[in-house]
Amino acid sequence: MRDTSEAEKLEQLVVRVTVSADAGFLQPLVDFVRETVHRLGLRDEAAEHLDRVVELVCRNVVEHAFEPGNDGRYDVLVLRRPGQVVVAVEDQGLPFDYECFTDGGDPVLSEMVHRSFADEVRFVNLGRRGNRVELVKNLPHVDVRDHLPEDEHRETAEAPAASGDVPLEIRMMRPEESPALSRAVYRSYGYSYDWDDIYYPERIRELQESGLMRSCVAVSPEGELVGHLALTVERPGAPVAEAGQAVVDPRFRGHQLFAKMKTFLASRAAEGGMYGLYSEATAIHPYSQKGNLHLGARETGFLLGYIPPSVSYKEIGEDRAGRRGSVALFYMRTNQEPQREIYPPARYRDVVRWVVEHNGLRRTIVDRSDPRPELPASSRVDVRVRQDHNLAFLRVVEPGNDLRELVSSRLRELCLHRIDVIYVDLPLSNLATRIGGDRLEELGFFFGGIIPEAGVGDVLRLQYLNNVEVERGDVSTASDFGEEMLEFVFRQRDALS
Repeated sequence: MRDTSEAEKLEQLVVRVTVSADAGFLQPLVDFVRETVHRLGLRDEAAEHLDRVVELVCRNVVEHAFEPGNDGRYDVLVLRRPGQVVVAVEDQGLPFDYECFTDGGDPVLSEMVHRSFADEVRFVNLGRRGNRVELVKNLPHVDVRDHLPEDEHRETAEAPAASGDVPLEIRMMRPEESPALSRAVYRSYGYSYDWDDIYYPERIRELQESGLMRSCVAVSPEGELVGHLALTVERPGAPVAEAGQAVVDPRFRGHQLFAKMKTFLASRAAEGGMYGLYSEATAIHPYSQKGNLHLGARETGFLLGYIPPSVSYKEIGEDRAGRRGSVALFYMRTNQEPQREIYPPARYRDVVRWVVEHNGLRRTIVDRSDPRPELPASSRVDVRVRQDHNLAFLRVVEPGNDLRELVSSRLRELCLHRIDVIYVDLPLSNLATRIGGDRLEELGFFFGGIIPEAGVGDVLRLQYLNNVEVERGDVSTASDFGEEMLEFVFRQRDALS
């Protein structure tokens, strides 16, 4: 676990400016932000695009956040995070007004959720402290793909398999080895790897040094990186990490490197007091799922259409003809998690119990018939748009009486801007989830899975497909439980239509 001082190092506040809600101050403010982000490393077109969206968000605050005659003020912050520059706008007025853009046909909000304006957009509900919009831009570090010969990938892909008795060292990666990792990914996958950041050594090094990403590698006797697996967390001290970014050099496939690296990292996680490892195993083929099952991980759900159609698996002859792929959710325990009471909505109670029992989680499912508890009038829901996969996540911090209406509004906005898949994450340890979660099926959401200890307790993830076709034959499973779970997910999806 990391202490508070370490956590503070992950996000450096560069500047905070408090501005009167007066349109006359917009241009000087934008000029100041432009100069600040320029000094932090954003240049030319990237800085200009950020200018436009900062002005858009601030103008929305000026024109819509405060009642007439209210002497409103708002804050603009510039922050430095590992590999990123963030501009945040905070106010204590009315929630961010999407409708003034959607009804007026202004294309800017649509462009906000695409790469030309920001690599990630977050709409954060701060409760009584108001609203926060975050515009996240990745710093333009060097991309190894621009400096390596194309033949390097082809030669590696076509090279004969390495002998099974080659001694490989499994160890933690050092931050200064980030360039070697990026090069290893290029050699193995060319331009097609699923996570674009891995091609940028400086970004990877910052993530490693911050503790948000901890990697192990397989190293050949010649010192060449031929395998990689990482644990990533949203914040230092998180009790569960996501295991991902798996890389195995084509010459060493069949050497059980994935199993060896995940076992190594699970041991490190256990020593560090973590409860477990969460992972998203591709369901385009069953092999990754089989590897997880062999190590003792168990399925907790399936997310349909999670993988963009641009990601291909040509080495196994896969062809989805432009359709999105799916993933199986897995959980691997490394330490005993705490005993918890959980409150699933009635519609999902049986499947939640099924997942809990299959994974041996220490949970008591509470089904009280006592009078309806008093709920907050307003829900707290944070929205995050992930451009690289064209997905959105609605994280419910606190369910309130308006949960269905608020989710419905956000869902409409995201669908209008052609986000392919939208997820709602509900806190299972919150009694209000039992009451508010059932009605989300009316909007087209259906069961996705459980993510243990993802926040303050477990998360129930529901999913919505925005005109995305996922065929049953496109999704593979690796166990009887997985097959039954997948059938349940498809039955729920089909019932909605």
